[in-house]
Amino acid sequence: MNCPKCKRDIPDDAALCCYCGKVLIRKERKRRKRPNGTGCIRKMIDRPRRKPYRVEKSGKRMGDFPSMEAAQQFLDKLNGKRRLADTINLTLQDLYDIWKEKDYPKMTDKGKETYDLAWSKFESVKSLKMRDITTTIQPLVDSEIAKGRSRSTQEKIRSMYSLLCQRAMELDIIDRNYAQFLSLSEQKTVKRDVFTEDEINLVLADAAVNETSKIIAIFLYTGFRLQELLDMPMSGVDTQRWVFIGGEKTEAGKNRVVPILSVIRPFVKYFYERATGDLFLSGYDGNINGNNFRKRDYYPTLERLGIRTEQRRMNPHSCRYTLATRGHSLGIDNDTLSKILGHADFDVTSDIYIQADIGKLHQEMAKLDPHED
Repeated sequence: MNCPKCKRDIPDDAALCCYCGKVLIRKERKRRKRPNGTGCIRKMIDRPRRKPYRVEKSGKRMGDFPSMEAAQQFLDKLNGKRRLADTINLTLQDLYDIWKEKDYPKMTDKGKETYDLAWSKFESVKSLKMRDITTTIQPLVDSEIAKGRSRSTQEKIRSMYSLLCQRAMELDIIDRNYAQFLSLSEQKTVKRDVFTEDEINLVLADAAVNETSKIIAIFLYTGFRLQELLDMPMSGVDTQRWVFIGGEKTEAGKNRVVPILSVIRPFVKYFYERATGDLFLSGYDGNINGNNFRKRDYYPTLERLGIRTEQRRMNPHSCRYTLATRGHSLGIDNDTLSKILGHADFDVTSDIYIQADIGKLHQEMAKLDPHED
C-alpha cells in the first residue's frame, strides 16, 4: 500500500510509514490507572449479565451497573463522599438500628409501641440493602390492604419507611424519600357510634354507685382519649379552678386545658381524694392499664347497662366522638371544641369526630315540606 502522506510504497501491515513516520494504526489507549484506594471497575464476562460492570473498593463489592459510564459515575460519587463507602451496603435493619438508637429515647411508650408494630411488618425485607429497595415496600402495604387492614395501619408502614429513607438520605445512600411513592387505599369515612342522651343519663345514674361509670362519665364530658385520662397525673387536676391540664399525641393536644363541669365534679373529687400515687386514678379499684381497662371494666359496664351491643360496639373513643357531636349540636364554637379535643384545626374535628344527628337532619329538612309532620 502507499503511505497517505508521502505516497511511497510500504508493507500492507505497517503500523507507520518507514519513510516519513506517518502513524497508520493507532493502538487503543489504555484507561488510566485509578489512584490506589479509590476503587476499580471490572467487566464480568463469565456469563451474560444485565449489569456486567462491577464496582469494587477495598475488596468489597459496591454495586453492579449496566454501563461503564454508570459505574464510573457511581465510583466518582463514592470517592467524593468519604463516608459512603462505609454506609452504601447498609441494610434496612442497619438503618432501623441507627434510627432507633437516636430517636427512641425521645418517644413516649405509646409512640414506641406504634413504631414497634410498624417495624414488625418489615420482617421479609429487613435484610435487603437500602440502596436496592426503593419502592419494594409497596407489596407490604398491598398485603395489609388485602387483609382488610385500616388506612391507619398502612400509614404507619409508610411513616416508618419514611423515617428510614430520611436517615439513608442523610448518609447519602439514596437521594430521595421513596416513601412518598407508596400507594395506600382510599381514606374512608367511618360511621362512629355515639352515646344518646338517654344512655348518658344511664351512665350518670350508675356512676352514683359504680367507679367505672364515674370514669366513663368523665370521658363523656372531657373528650379525653383513653390513655390521656388513665395517665393523668395528680398535678394535672386543679380542683381550685376546676380544670384538667393534660393530653398527648400532638402539639395541639399536649397540656391542653379542659374544664371540669359541675356534672362530673363529684366523680373527679372522688378519685382525687382516693389517689394513692402520682396518678389521678391511682386509687381506682379496677385496672388502669389501657387494654385491661377496656376489656375488663369499660365494655362489661356498658353491656350491663344495655348500651353496648353487637350492633353498637361503643369503644372508649366513642365518648370522644360523643362530646364533639353534642358540643357542635349545642352550639359550642368551633375554636373551643377543637381546643378541648386537642386538634390543630376544626377540619379534623368536623370531618372525623362530629357524627350526623339523623333526628336533627330530619327536623331541618322538614322545613322544605309543609306536609311533613
